[in-house]
Amino acid sequence: MHAVRNILRYGHSAQKHLWLALSAFVLFNFFNVFSLTLIIPFLEILFSQPAEPAPFPQAFSIEAWKKYLFYHLYLFRLQEGPIVALLYFSGAIAIAILLKNLFRYAGSWLMAHYENTLIQNLRNHLFSHLTQLPLGFFIRTRKGRLLNLVTQDVQIIQEATIGTIYNLLNDPLTMLFYLGAMLVLSWKLTLISLIVLPLTGWMISRLTKALRRKAHQGQRRMDVVLSILDEFLSGVRIVKAFGAEEHERQRFFQANADYTRFMISLRRRMELASPLTEVLSVIVVLGLLYYGTFSVLQGELKASEFITFIAIFGQFLSPMKTFNQAVSRLQKAIVSYRRIEALLRQPLSEEYDPHRYPIQRMQEGIRLESVSFAYGEKEVLRGITLEIPVGTRVALVGPSGAGKTTLADLICGFYQPTTGKIYIDGRPLSSIDPKAYRRLLGIVPQDGILFHATLLENITYGAEGTNEARVWEALEMAQARSFVEELPEGLYTMVGEKGQRFSGGQRQRLALARALYRRPQLLILDEATSALDSESEAKIHAALAALPRSYTLIFIAHRLSTVRHADWIYVLDQGQIVEEGTHDSLLARQGLYARLYQLQSTP
Repeated sequence: MHAVRNILRYGHSAQKHLWLALSAFVLFNFFNVFSLTLIIPFLEILFSQPAEPAPFPQAFSIEAWKKYLFYHLYLFRLQEGPIVALLYFSGAIAIAILLKNLFRYAGSWLMAHYENTLIQNLRNHLFSHLTQLPLGFFIRTRKGRLLNLVTQDVQIIQEATIGTIYNLLNDPLTMLFYLGAMLVLSWKLTLISLIVLPLTGWMISRLTKALRRKAHQGQRRMDVVLSILDEFLSGVRIVKAFGAEEHERQRFFQANADYTRFMISLRRRMELASPLTEVLSVIVVLGLLYYGTFSVLQGELKASEFITFIAIFGQFLSPMKTFNQAVSRLQKAIVSYRRIEALLRQPLSEEYDPHRYPIQRMQEGIRLESVSFAYGEKEVLRGITLEIPVGTRVALVGPSGAGKTTLADLICGFYQPTTGKIYIDGRPLSSIDPKAYRRLLGIVPQDGILFHATLLENITYGAEGTNEARVWEALEMAQARSFVEELPEGLYTMVGEKGQRFSGGQRQRLALARALYRRPQLLILDEATSALDSESEAKIHAALAALPRSYTLIFIAHRLSTVRHADWIYVLDQGQIVEEGTHDSLLARQGLYARLYQLQSTP
């Protein structure tokens, strides 16, 4: 029930629709039962004998009220005649059925709004939470699992919710109204009919526990299927280049077959509820027919009451079956929500704190003191101490895996150091408002990520307002203006998914233009020129060199020729700073930097 309450919480903004729907369901069930009980007057007109006078009941008694109503029904038939009486009751049934269906439609219409609003709010909350999770979470979590949570699990909750909440609210009301009518007609027959309820409840309880376990296992297998699909789509060029199509097919086929076996088993268990309930119900109906016929023959029950009772009991079985099916569907939704709930319990990287300093500009610079960082148990950086004054050009170089990009991510505040402190203008980075701080940053990643939008939207991504003059200025600085001007739609060209319409070098120049458009105080270039030809690279470095000293630049580079003009160079190896200095001083030292430079300079 905890999971169900949490799911329903997302429908709070449409709570009004839920209560109105509940009111409509009450009226629907009232007129539904009322229309069924109008069978009795028809049967009485056909079969009833002269009735004895019955006084108005002075105290509550079902039998006294029944005698009173049957007597006046008999008088009505005598006074108006059977044909006119039938017309009256036919009109009453028509009105009751009209009102019944009107309130049923109204309730369904209101529930559709509530259920779909609930799913919309759940999706929004889930995606909003994802955007606030720390970068480390995405590194250690398989993308296929996240895709499954946002798509498959939410879809399962939607499929289970749409219609299920309707059944969970309306079916008990329907059964309650039917039960009340059955008790009025014959409490003895009602007791016999209720034998099916505890048996059905026990059976459904056993089934739902098994369904919950199976559904969880099935979703874990779908995680594997989606992960394989994501890996194939991300690395399709490698798959093609290495001729590994058959290997990938077999991986996918095996995972898909494993998932299918579980889903077949799950469906078989789900489908057990309805036939078992029906078998039990048929047994009870046979008992009712025997005892009811005996009661009519003994004069304990009118034939019209018995026929109406059987009709109502037949209707009583339908909501019982749909309610059981709804409970079964709900188990899958609960399993999916618990997986989502586990994600929602992940701590956020940046919970809003009004006491954090809303930095507007960097005045002094960045300082790291004895900073260490580890991914889980794997230590990536150890004892890093460095300074980056405002307006300087600093380079981070070293072999692959030395920790250069991780160090830049720490400076951006994407991770918190395991030990040590990072200071911005003498303030701990942890005490500064992260959103305000990142407005000062411009980042150009190695892979030149672009979004499926227009070039204009990509260049101005995350910035406040759009200034096309500044866009062209940024494109000029990034050596991208010439090829953008040649595009038929110019800045309004759609870049395609992940920017596949452009070459790797063009994507990097567009990513650089996006960073320059922000006019950041701190510009971080993570191998940002690695895919450019020598001429374009030289032009970009000339443009960067021409930037005013209000800009602070951090270069992350493997190609040491690109950092020769940096004010200061830090050389990292195995997570530590092993050398630092200018290009010339590091060459003179004949250490790691000199060896790497010599290797890259050798033809």
